[in-house]
Amino acid sequence: MIHIVGAGSGDVDLITVRGARLLEEADTVVYAGSLVNPEILTTYTKSGCKVYDSARMTLEEVLDVLLTAERAGEKVVRLHTGDPCLYGAIREQMDALDAAGVPYEVVPGVSSFCGAAAALHAEYTLPGVSQSVVITRMAGRTPVPEKESVASFAKHGATMVVFLSTSYLEGLREQLLEGGYAKDTPAAIVYKATWPDEKVVRGTVDDLPQMASENGITKTALILVGGFLGTQYDRSKLYAPDFSHGYRAAKTGGAPHADRLAQRLAEFFRDGGDVCTVSAPEKYAENGVAALGSLADWTARSFGQADALIFVSACGIAVRSVAPHLRSKFTDPAVVAVDDCGRFAIPLVSGHVGGANALARRIAAAIGAQAAVTTATDGNDVFAVDTWAAGQGFLVMRPGAAKAVSAALLNGEPVGFYSDFPVEGPLPKGIVPAKEGKVGIRISLAYEEMFQATCWILPRILTLGIGCKRGTEPIKIQKAVDSTLQGKYLYMESVQNVASIDKKGDEIGLLEFCKANCLVCNFFSAEQLTRAKGRFTGSVFVQNTVGVDNVCERAAVLGSGGTLLVGKQVFSGVTVAVAAAPLVIRF
Repeated sequence: MIHIVGAGSGDVDLITVRGARLLEEADTVVYAGSLVNPEILTTYTKSGCKVYDSARMTLEEVLDVLLTAERAGEKVVRLHTGDPCLYGAIREQMDALDAAGVPYEVVPGVSSFCGAAAALHAEYTLPGVSQSVVITRMAGRTPVPEKESVASFAKHGATMVVFLSTSYLEGLREQLLEGGYAKDTPAAIVYKATWPDEKVVRGTVDDLPQMASENGITKTALILVGGFLGTQYDRSKLYAPDFSHGYRAAKTGGAPHADRLAQRLAEFFRDGGDVCTVSAPEKYAENGVAALGSLADWTARSFGQADALIFVSACGIAVRSVAPHLRSKFTDPAVVAVDDCGRFAIPLVSGHVGGANALARRIAAAIGAQAAVTTATDGNDVFAVDTWAAGQGFLVMRPGAAKAVSAALLNGEPVGFYSDFPVEGPLPKGIVPAKEGKVGIRISLAYEEMFQATCWILPRILTLGIGCKRGTEPIKIQKAVDSTLQGKYLYMESVQNVASIDKKGDEIGLLEFCKANCLVCNFFSAEQLTRAKGRFTGSVFVQNTVGVDNVCERAAVLGSGGTLLVGKQVFSGVTVAVAAAPLVIRF
């Protein structure tokens, strides 16, 4: 008996119990050395077992070893990667064994396409997105039937898993686009799924060649494409409370539909790690739902505290409730209205910067609704600079100019673009490199009027390295920081965090300064600071006091992961340095 065994997707523990037992008992093993994790052999085979690597053998040589061992009465295992039925070339082996009259069995394994889904925390078959999975490959030295080309499969828009094609990513991208996938269709590359050196890279169909190149991936990877990698999908009927099947009746009764819908949304956001509360009229305030009281009072209280407000009500009710509190789309929270039947999610306020458009799409995905996004740039597929900036964690410092950018793009007029940071990939449609003109976007840490209307985007990439004497008041630290930044034409808004030595971990003044500015402080040991790379201003006194020659500069570099921008600035009891994290602009 010859046992054809699937070794699993890579991790030693992912071989089946039966497969592991057969390996433990085997006298001879022929394994696919180019793909099978060799640790599986060292873990499961016994001493004296003869092991052959089929990567260096022809089919005839493999069969010779298998048949010779089997005829000698040995226990023989032919070990394949993943599940042998996928790209395992086992049909020709089984035919040869049948012809020789040798019995065999096939032991299935965990395919790498299953391991890749696990690595991505993804489900290939999502309701409302895709209920089919296409497993295929690009044509190389092994041809693919013309009717099974990637382009022909792409026409279906189904989930696609592409094997053995990492060397053909330029061609793969062209076939995916030719078949109908949009450039921004979510895509991922999973290198050595479930192996110890597994690597997951996410992006879009258009990014695929760049994703592989930047991460040094040239082989042993799967390419996965489709909406299943996105955020929108319909909830499964299987566990829906209002759906019945042979094992469970639908749950009805209790609060009106609007309140049940609100609780469903709250559960969805809590599962995603968000803090979400539900309020309802008093007669329905139960099971963790707060009593609403006056809608006007609730709105006034919530508007200034929450990042987003969701009204499960008519749009008119939501609009009248928030109207007295509206100030600016750059400061107002996101406001979304959902009809009580759960059919539509409508962003009403702060669609771009506040994230109401994105929130409406998340809601729609959670309850199987339609997001009714009405902002002009979204409706006309025009680049929205404020939405893009918010997604990058950048600040739009000239809101009026952001409106000018959108107006120009909607009118088909070119918008100039200049960045102090390197840019990778193409610019959005309508955006052109320029240093002057009517309307433009400038990405920089310091403001400069380059265009008649300059939309200044300020990246948050700075780290403040701070050293201070014990007991220094927060106001002194604030003044030292302000003086440092202003002296270099930098802005507090571009600071993302603070860093110092761990001996300052309980320094009240430093902690209060961070709290007042909503900044996290990262603390490093003297040993860690010593390992910071760069040229720093050393001090014998500091070395003797805390065990490292410089705190502020070294801490700034470690905290940013980048380079020193402003060297040590000395004030009364306080030292400040500034470092900038590396930044590449991508659209």
